[in-house]
Amino acid sequence: MSIRYDEKTTSIQIYFPNDLKKYFKHDNVYLLGYELNNVYIILDCVEDKIVEIKDIKNSLDLKIVGSINNKQTNKLPIQLHYDKSNNQFISSINCMTINFDPPNFKNLEYFSIEPILLQSMGESKSKTNSLIDSKLKFYQPAKVIDPANLSVSDDQVLEKINQIHRNRLLFKKIKRNGTSLLNLIFKLVITWFVIPLVKLIQSFIISLIQFINTPIFGPSLVKISKVFRQFDLRLKQFNYFPIQFLCYYDRSILYQQNSPIIKDLKLPIFNNNLNINNSNYINLYNSLWLIFNDILLGWSIYTILVTRQEKIFNFIDSTILDKTLFKDMMSLITWVSSKHPAGFKLNTDLGQFFGELYIWTIMFWKNHVQSLTIFQNKSTLLFISKNLCFYGGASFFICFLIDLISLLTFHIFAFYCCAAKVYKRQIEIIKSLFQLFRGKKYNVLRNRIDNLNNYETGDIFEIDQLLLGTLLFMIMIFLLPTSFAFYLMFSIIHIITLMIYNLLENITIILNFTPIFVCLLKFKNSKRLQGGIKFEFVKNENNISFLNLSNKSLTYSEIFVNFIKLFKRAKNFRDSILPNLVSGDIINFKYDYNLKFMYLMLPEEYTETTSVWRYVK
Repeated sequence: MSIRYDEKTTSIQIYFPNDLKKYFKHDNVYLLGYELNNVYIILDCVEDKIVEIKDIKNSLDLKIVGSINNKQTNKLPIQLHYDKSNNQFISSINCMTINFDPPNFKNLEYFSIEPILLQSMGESKSKTNSLIDSKLKFYQPAKVIDPANLSVSDDQVLEKINQIHRNRLLFKKIKRNGTSLLNLIFKLVITWFVIPLVKLIQSFIISLIQFINTPIFGPSLVKISKVFRQFDLRLKQFNYFPIQFLCYYDRSILYQQNSPIIKDLKLPIFNNNLNINNSNYINLYNSLWLIFNDILLGWSIYTILVTRQEKIFNFIDSTILDKTLFKDMMSLITWVSSKHPAGFKLNTDLGQFFGELYIWTIMFWKNHVQSLTIFQNKSTLLFISKNLCFYGGASFFICFLIDLISLLTFHIFAFYCCAAKVYKRQIEIIKSLFQLFRGKKYNVLRNRIDNLNNYETGDIFEIDQLLLGTLLFMIMIFLLPTSFAFYLMFSIIHIITLMIYNLLENITIILNFTPIFVCLLKFKNSKRLQGGIKFEFVKNENNISFLNLSNKSLTYSEIFVNFIKLFKRAKNFRDSILPNLVSGDIINFKYDYNLKFMYLMLPEEYTETTSVWRYVK
């Protein structure tokens, strides 16, 4: 928002740091700062007006903008007097003093109108300045300050405020000059050893990502296996970690001309200005924290697996493999095919045909599953679990369970697809033959409904065709309950299996994407979670209105809003259960594979991460 300035009035805004209030009781103190239209930003207080700022004046643009308790008349814009007896300020003109704590750039503290964006879901939500304007007007001392001059400072003013701590160090010449031998050795090690090593590791990671995403005789490994999908996510995180740390360490890289961070990497959504640096820092340490917790949890899972391996393997062999997936399935199929389930008398011949076909397939699948090495040799299963838990974490182990369940229940999915195909074809035939009772027919060539008899073209529907169609319609109607019984049974089992997948994948989402570090940061130092700025009216005395400027921290709802959206949009099959069940279409997950990378704000062009290092000085 631009600053409004009316030359007819003398109302001004003074941004005064709280740590400079100690100079109120001093005499002849001069205010060193910036002048932006009717806004004055105080950097520091000096005892002597003749101060050496020529060396840094061009870069910092500092000047004497006012004084405190100066008895001499001068032409400075700000002339404040402090009454020690009454503890009051006196000003000759109307002004608004906005007190604030200078943000410490080393702690990544800053003021920003726009809230920080920690995760991306493909859409930007920016709060308008009208909200801030309305809140400020609530505290407006209308009788003292002309409303035409009351304004909220724009990003240019906030940028000056954010640089106060840094510019104080420059002004006081605390910044170290020269380069020691130790610093020189450190820079050489970074330049000649660390950076080439990191680039080599990034190149290797990029090659792995490309390999597992390359289609091999159809789909890629990432599309087939949940373990490789998790591996793909972890590799892309490791590939981007050095860039996130680099942006946090040297923010100037973000603003160089043709910087690949903004142009070539194609991040989903970028914050503005300082928000980029802070969000990189928070996302980096949140990911590291989650990976560390994931691996610790994986060690705990493997410890439980080793100590109770006999019970676990007996449960898998006897309960899951032998009983649930095979014996119970055969009993259920037999009940549906020949025992008239729920009192419905189905077609015996068709039911027995389906039942014998499915039972034979189950026996065939059971023999092949039991012959697999992974189930015959328990040490192989333990070896795979150990490596996944120790080096990948609990998320990799859960993804391995999902792949294992997919392998063990493949025959159920095949039965479901077969039953759905038969049911859907029957429904289509019945719908087509039903047109006979309306005196119409379905034209396959033109994909439309035509009348049975078209005397103009000589297309006359014969009576024997009508009888044959009616006969086929009745046969399909009588066979439909039997087909539907098998279809409904396998659909319910398939939906239960999908619910197990959904539960396990929700656990992996919690392990990979929970903003746990953000919550800890809000508890420790909420100033780093910029949710905007707020002005609080304090008092008005002697032509001076006092306000406080402070950061508004992100709320927990704002922190978790995109995390909740990730649950809803990362995968979905709930919306398609009932329509697909009625129509006979396959019920399955609808994955948004790129949503997790967008949420973590990982670059779309991950191969360009190695090109960023050429901008490092």
